[in-house]
Amino acid sequence: MFNKPVSQLTEEDIQSVVDNKERESSVLEFKQEISGTDREKKEIAKDISAMANAEGGYFIVGIKEKDSQAEAIIGTAKTIGNQPVEAWIESVLITNIRPRIAIAPKVVLLQSNPDKVVIVIRIPQSPKRPHMVISEGRNAYYTRHNYQASFADEHEVRSMFIESKISDDEMKKFLGSRKLIDENAEDFAINHTSKQLPLTLKASERMPENFVGNPFVLFSACPRYLEERIDIASDDFRAWLSQKDKIELFDLSIDFLDYSKTISADSIKSINGVDFKGDGKRLPYRYVEIFRNGYVENGLATELMWSHEKIGLMFQIAYFTAAFWQFIKFTKDLYEHIGYFDEIIVTVSLVEMEGVTLHGFGKKNATEKWSQPYDYMRSFESAPTCKQKNIKIERRVIAAELNDEQIEKLVKEISTRVSNAFGESISKCFDDDGNFDREQLRGYRNVH
Repeated sequence: MFNKPVSQLTEEDIQSVVDNKERESSVLEFKQEISGTDREKKEIAKDISAMANAEGGYFIVGIKEKDSQAEAIIGTAKTIGNQPVEAWIESVLITNIRPRIAIAPKVVLLQSNPDKVVIVIRIPQSPKRPHMVISEGRNAYYTRHNYQASFADEHEVRSMFIESKISDDEMKKFLGSRKLIDENAEDFAINHTSKQLPLTLKASERMPENFVGNPFVLFSACPRYLEERIDIASDDFRAWLSQKDKIELFDLSIDFLDYSKTISADSIKSINGVDFKGDGKRLPYRYVEIFRNGYVENGLATELMWSHEKIGLMFQIAYFTAAFWQFIKFTKDLYEHIGYFDEIIVTVSLVEMEGVTLHGFGKKNATEKWSQPYDYMRSFESAPTCKQKNIKIERRVIAAELNDEQIEKLVKEISTRVSNAFGESISKCFDDDGNFDREQLRGYRNVH
């Protein structure tokens, strides 16, 4: 069970915990059931904050234990009062722990007992530790000692603060080496490969001659805890990577990685290139680079932008949205594969975009006169144009929580934020019901 994403757990996985007589430990806690008492609220807040303050672990409700070993699946009630039990647990954590811990309880349905469920909560070691349990009369920090939650002493609390700051500083230092800290810097997001992306845009004659700037887009995901976690040269990882040449999106199979991949000392890189001069030198069309420490970077330009004789350089928001959606789906799969479930920093960087016009709004914005789906075609002067040189959008998310629903929510937020940067209040590649029109991807990459 513990080598599987929590979102995919089934009753059979829970039964394996019982069959294997798994024992409670510093990273595993069983609770037989929840009835909703005030005492349970405090105990749950204490147990979960203690794990977040220590090594992380699993908190499982619905398993009976004997002598600290799993004995039987009992299950717990599906609701507490008028709330689903998982919503009740989330409410307890929100109310009783500071700073808040972002977790997503997994509800496992029981065919053997349809009236009961098992709740599995995977708790990462928190990048925001130490977490305090607040309660009437006393606020306290907890950690795991001898397989149970107990008070953290002053030394332990101080160490948590220091370690949390060190891990944050290490992450920021690495992102600084990738030029992703200051969007006002002249070299923002520019590295050896990304700086070549505008050259491809120019060579493909998609950039107006009078456009000043070297625009491109960079997606990146950086683990909060940086350590060597991927053997990029191993046969196992190369075999897994070969399955990701295409990513499924909207029931479409869309190109993502190129078949040719190169390995350096620190990373493996997939470059989709074009030989414009016929001399064997390929300019990068887009690339994906994966580092040993789990950092992932995806750069692209040409497929998102092209020239219009009256409007100038146009940025296709629908293609951008699909590209980011693919990147996040790939990132989720990668972190599941390597077993990283903790916090990641997702950064979207739009570089040298000043003067670029937003474009590609979907069928709902087409007019009777203008068959093309661009709602500004009646007046080129009113076209939404970016006024900023560089745009940086950063989000912190928990890798273990990147299910399809959370990915869609993140994608919509980023697409809207980018649209805002061009002067649009909403992301018009989604319809009024929040659905993305897959017809907008006609002609995008190699779609099947």
